[in-house]
Amino acid sequence: MNGRMSHRVVVTGVGAVTPLGPTVGSFWERLLGGESGVRLITQMPVDGLRVRIGAQAAGFEPSRYFSRKELQRLSRSSQLALVAADEALRSAELDAARDAATLKDTAVILGSSITSLASSEAFFYKQLETGIPDPLSIPVSMNLAPAANVALKYGCNGPLLVVDAACSSSSHAIGYVYNMIRAGVMTRAITGGAESPFSPGLLHAWSSMHALSEDNDTPQEACRPFSGDRNGMVLAEHAAILMVESLEAATERRAPILAEISGYGATSDSFHITQPSVNGPAHAMRRALEDAVLPAEGIDYINAHGTGTQLNDKAETEAIKRVFGPRAYRIPVVSIKGAVGHSLAASGALELVSCVLSIRDSVVPPTINLRRSDPDCDLDYVPRSRRTVPITHAMSNSFAFGGSNATLIVSRYRAESSPAA
Repeated sequence: MNGRMSHRVVVTGVGAVTPLGPTVGSFWERLLGGESGVRLITQMPVDGLRVRIGAQAAGFEPSRYFSRKELQRLSRSSQLALVAADEALRSAELDAARDAATLKDTAVILGSSITSLASSEAFFYKQLETGIPDPLSIPVSMNLAPAANVALKYGCNGPLLVVDAACSSSSHAIGYVYNMIRAGVMTRAITGGAESPFSPGLLHAWSSMHALSEDNDTPQEACRPFSGDRNGMVLAEHAAILMVESLEAATERRAPILAEISGYGATSDSFHITQPSVNGPAHAMRRALEDAVLPAEGIDYINAHGTGTQLNDKAETEAIKRVFGPRAYRIPVVSIKGAVGHSLAASGALELVSCVLSIRDSVVPPTINLRRSDPDCDLDYVPRSRRTVPITHAMSNSFAFGGSNATLIVSRYRAESSPAA
């Protein structure tokens, strides 16, 4: 930990609702098994759409968790966030009734970007058809809704906000929490992200940019990060929530400590609104290493942004080479988006959860669907099956449209020393 800050920051709980299952356990088992959660979209009509595939939350039945009245007032993103938050709190051994005083002082800071568009589309279509506005349209579809509903459920009176930085939103949200806790501004936070981007208008918009894979006949193989035949990303929905606390607070309540957040780097490309650069991501990775007081040689694993688009995967590979030099070829670099798709604002949170689990279990998942070599993407992407890898420090990258870059470093917790020791 660098000398400017005094508090170590730890992860004490994780929760997730994903295309591989509605719990962290189901997600992790199927991810390590090399499965894909990409399917034909069933939660809305897709007739006439060029893209008819997506990674929808698997095994998630909203009626199991919410009443009919609650469902009228909760966007899909809010539903996902609430279920994932419940698992994260249980993982952190926090009980809403027993620990009401603890939760009262807790912040809720999530990443969300396109939630409002996906949620509001149905309201506005209905208004155009009937001429009658729905008073629920704003409170249901505002970007703050997932975080606000989590805070309401658990009586959290700490800071409440949403970070919107497109596809790096939840990584920046976690980074913001990390900085605030180690500075002593807050003690603990429910953080991460939730996003459900499935609506006809959004699918039309994304496909018009030629950013999405149109492999409708082979959905499970559609997203192919770093593969020479990659042809686009696959939209996804999920929520990933982490309970993050100061080490002192976690120790005081004898909480389980899963990992330690040890570095955060944030940069802007200032290059192009949609095309990725190499300099911005490389600078973010260097800043995270500097923040963690960690040499490049200390990173044992990189969870890549790895969207499966031609430009992103090539640029990220080059950025990793610039930062790590010849050692880049000896570091496992994995993208999990072939398995879970790209949930935009929430993707970084799920990828950090996977890093926490990789540290816990000393294993990294495969990059699935890597079928053909690409001379521009020539790192060790763990293409065939999971790999046993002792991990002390893992890096997770999130890079967004607009040029917003976030890199997080998460480390194996050691009680006797700082992560970089």
